[in-house]
Formats: sequence, C-alpha cells, structure tokens
Amino acid sequence: MKTALLALSFAIFSQGIHATPLKAPFFKVQNSTEELVSNQMIVLNSGIAALQMRLDMIKRAKSSIEVEYFIYNQDQAGRILTHALIEAAKRGVKVRILVDKSMPIFALDNHISEELKQYNIDLRFYNDASLLELSTTQFRSHRKLFVIDDKEAITGGRNIGDDYFDLSEHFNFLDRDIYVKGSIVKTMRESFDEYFKHKIIETPKAPTKPSKKLLKLYKRGRREAVIRNYDSELKSFKEAKENAKIFLTETNKDIEIKNKVEEISRPILENKKVYDCPQTTYATDLPGARFSQRMKENYAEKYRVLRKVLDKKIENLQENIVISSPYFINNKITRNLMYDMLDKGIDIKIYTNSLGSTDAVYVAANFYTDVFKWQAAGVTPYIHNGKWIPEHDTISEGVKHAKWGTHSKTQVYDSDEVMIGTYNVDNRSNFYNSEMALFCKGNKELTNEVLNNISTRSEAGFKIVGDHQAVDGNNLEADVYGNPTKMSKVIMNLIAIPSILLKNLL
Repeated sequence: MKTALLALSFAIFSQGIHATPLKAPFFKVQNSTEELVSNQMIVLNSGIAALQMRLDMIKRAKSSIEVEYFIYNQDQAGRILTHALIEAAKRGVKVRILVDKSMPIFALDNHISEELKQYNIDLRFYNDASLLELSTTQFRSHRKLFVIDDKEAITGGRNIGDDYFDLSEHFNFLDRDIYVKGSIVKTMRESFDEYFKHKIIETPKAPTKPSKKLLKLYKRGRREAVIRNYDSELKSFKEAKENAKIFLTETNKDIEIKNKVEEISRPILENKKVYDCPQTTYATDLPGARFSQRMKENYAEKYRVLRKVLDKKIENLQENIVISSPYFINNKITRNLMYDMLDKGIDIKIYTNSLGSTDAVYVAANFYTDVFKWQAAGVTPYIHNGKWIPEHDTISEGVKHAKWGTHSKTQVYDSDEVMIGTYNVDNRSNFYNSEMALFCKGNKELTNEVLNNISTRSEAGFKIVGDHQAVDGNNLEADVYGNPTKMSKVIMNLIAIPSILLKNLL
C-alpha cells in the first residue's frame, strides 16, 4: 500500500511539473553526434585551481566576460579576480557583473559600481527588496556563472570569496565546479542576458554626497543633533568611497598571493583530464520571481525549470544515485521521492555536512532530526567532519588548520550522468532560489572522476551506521555530530524546535 501511494503521489507531481515545455535559454540538450555540437569539460575539485582557471580564462578573453554570483566578497579572492577583470576591460573586453543583493551577505555597493564605470564595467544587482519585504526578499538568485567569449564557462558551487578558493585561515569549503568549452556556452550566456536585463535587476545609481543644505533645515534646539547626523553621513560616504578605491587598487600583497596561487595551481591544472561530453544538458530557473508570483498556481510551472529536470532524472533512475549537498533538508515532496526510490530498490548515498563542519547550525538541527530515520530506511549517509583533506597543497599552514565544510552541489545518476551546479537539497533551492546546473551523460571517465572524489571525501569523514551512531574510514566509532564544539551542540539543541518550524524557509 505504501509503495502504491508513494508512486501515485510521485506520478501526480511529475505530471504537474512537466506540463509546460522547457525551452532555451533556460533548458537545452545537446548531443555530440549532432552537426557543429561539441562540448569539452574539466572537473574542478580544487578550490585554488578553480581560482587560477578563472584567471586564465580572463587572460584569454577577447570580446566579452559575464560574471554572475550569489556572493562576491571584498576579500583576497574578490580583489584578485576584480583586478583581472579590470585589466581585461582596459584592453577592450566588455565586462558585465551581476551579483545577488541579499543584504545579510551583500558585500558590494554603489561606490564600487561607480568606480568600475571608469573601466566600462557594468555592475548590477539582483532583487534589491529590503529585509522589511519578508516574502519578496526570499527570492534570491543563487546562480554562479563565469562566461568568456561565448566559448568557455564555469558553473558549480563556488561563489567569489576566500573560503571558496582555499584561501581562508578560518573556514573553507570543499567544493566542485565544472568547466565547459563548446557550443552549450552560448546558451549559458543567453540565460545570463535574460537575468541581466530583467526588471528585477537594480542598476546602481551614483552615490550622493550628503548636502550641506541639510544643516540649514534644523529646528530650534536641534542644531547639534542635525550637525552630528550630517557629520556621520559624510564620514560614511568618504569611507565607502575610499574603501572602493582600495578594493580596486592592486597591491604587492595581491601580486604575492596571486603568484602563490599559480605556483600551486599550475601543476594541478596541467594534469587535469579534458573530457568530451556525449550528451550535455543545461538547465536554469527563470528570473524575476517574487511573492506575488509564488502565490500563483503556475509558479512552479513557469519559474522552476531545474527542479523539473532533476525530477525527470530521478524518475528515470534504474540502480543508484549519489548526492553531494552542503544542506540536506527534505520537504514533503522530496521525502516522498526518496522513499519511492528506496521502494524501487535504488541505492542512495548522500554526502553532506555534520554539525562540526557547518556554519549553518539551524540546518544541522533539521538534518539530525531526520537523518537517522533515512539511514534506517536504507539511505547511506556520509558526513564531513570539519577537517582539511590533503587533496593538494595550500598557500599557508593556517589554511590546513582552518575549519572545513562541504559545499559541492553534485548528483550522479546510475553511474552514467553527472550534474554539477548550484542546487542544494533544501527548500530554498526547491522553491525560492534561482538555480542552474550542467549535466554530462555518457562519459564514464568523467563520471568516475567525480564519483572517486566524492568517495575520497566521504571516507575521510564519517559514515552514519545507526541511531546516533557513526564510524570513520577505518570503521572505528566516531562522533556522529562531527566533533563540534560544545557550544555548537548546545545552540543546535536550543534552536531545534524553532528551526523545524522555519523549515520551509531553509
């Protein structure tokens, strides 16, 4: 009875989200047997090599560069990449940058935008809804895209920041990107265009210096307060302007770090295998979703393209699926899909963060509420333990001793097709965030490289083997919470109930 009911719910769900045809530039499938179709791919597991690959691509750029990210930090990685983009713009390359404006993590501003204009670099922001607009502000662009000359591109889990490129001595992510060179890149760039020109986009205005006229508009007894307010605004304006100039000015330290990055990365990149992809699929959600669209019956139909594609991949599974995701929170639909796969005999392996390897304690609270039930039902869960894995060298010893967590968004279907993109297994990726992904089917070597890397990372962490039980790679008893600090565990227990109540927003 359980199997029949789950199969029925799965069928209804599948039928509902496949009613509308999927079209380019938000969905496209290319087979290498078709005329003029060829896509070559490189798997980028190393963060520091992924940074160097982007720098190499910028140097090769001749006409255009498109850069789109959820996070773009004003740190060392952000500085190095931005300086390289400026150099490209100076030699006549058209550079466009799109960054999501999620205020809790937004690191750019109108001063940086204004400074970039002198190099003809066009910086825009996605969804500038304020935090007071509690519903609309949830709809973020979580896409990550780097495109050069319509010829080569990168997508995957990495944002622009030290922690994504193995440069932080505090926290780093084990992540994964996919580099592609070929005919699918034009479609990826066209999807960027649809986002860049959408009405939800903010084109930053020139910063306005506080006016001295305000000093004359005071009431009796308020002169000192008005002057303090003016002085404070003027100070903030000058500091922001100065910080923008500092961020965009290359220093000796920037050059030193850039040289270290290349020294470590060059051997890694030179030994990377280039794969021909027999069947390439690109899928991305549509831009512009807001609260008003979310309330409409056709919201999932119109906007959630990637979810439809992922659903079809799961529907066609015959033997196994491997999922690597930093967050793992099932909703009613994905939970039913998981149990339906188990009933069909599909082998399910997941690799995600433990409490000890994540900075999102509220996500861990939800994960540990459910994961032991999944394990008992037949899922094989692996968790990262917060430690560095010696896949390659680092720029300092401090990086090795930093806290590490997984951030890769990867799925492998029947050991034959790989998805690398921006999609997390959580409600934000399912319902709110605009996501994207690249799929390659039919190249066993590429698939095996991804599977082997996930396996290496999984075995370096812990495997959950029972109710609140875990073992390490030597099958010895391990902390199922990933050796977190005592405070992290206390906080997780304290916020467990509120986190579960807010599950639909996680």
